[in-house]
Amino acid sequence: MESYSTKLTWESLRPRGEKQDWAGKVWFKGHVPSHAFMMWVAHLDRLPTRSRLASWGLQIDTCCCVCNHFHETRDHVFLRCEYAEQIWKMAIRRLGYRPVLFHTWDALLAWIEMRVRHCPSTLRKLTVQAILYRLWRERNQRLHNASPTPPQVSFKEIDRQIRNTILAMKHRRNFKNLMQIWLTHE
Repeated sequence: MESYSTKLTWESLRPRGEKQDWAGKVWFKGHVPSHAFMMWVAHLDRLPTRSRLASWGLQIDTCCCVCNHFHETRDHVFLRCEYAEQIWKMAIRRLGYRPVLFHTWDALLAWIEMRVRHCPSTLRKLTVQAILYRLWRERNQRLHNASPTPPQVSFKEIDRQIRNTILAMKHRRNFKNLMQIWLTHE
């Protein structure tokens, strides 16, 4: 070779796999890296929930540390826990939908990719990722610090994160009208 190419070297060392159908729901233009990473790990169901840790042989309580009622699984922490349901209701209302709850991960993914006029998928993806990130932080905060945060306070943090992301990306085509849509049903 006459010249060295880092790109070609990288591509020869790291063969690419098939693109997954869920990749666009996790990695999209304008995603918040920490939120997208959390969504990716959650989608693969690799988060260290108590049920998962117990399946590895650890002798721990498998009850959810947020509600203390059900086994702590990905779907419970992010979709079925009372705390999560309250946050989802606030977010769904803010996006202009009638309150709906997701009881399976597949139902959440199907909702993200729905084609509707009044709420672009970019805003739904941002919202879902911000909620998942905040719910996991709340779970860890309760587990390690025994310090609960009311759902309304958590939703204010989610709201602030979404507003900041939209403002930071306002020059991008997919983000042009998102603030107006996000604030319409405040």
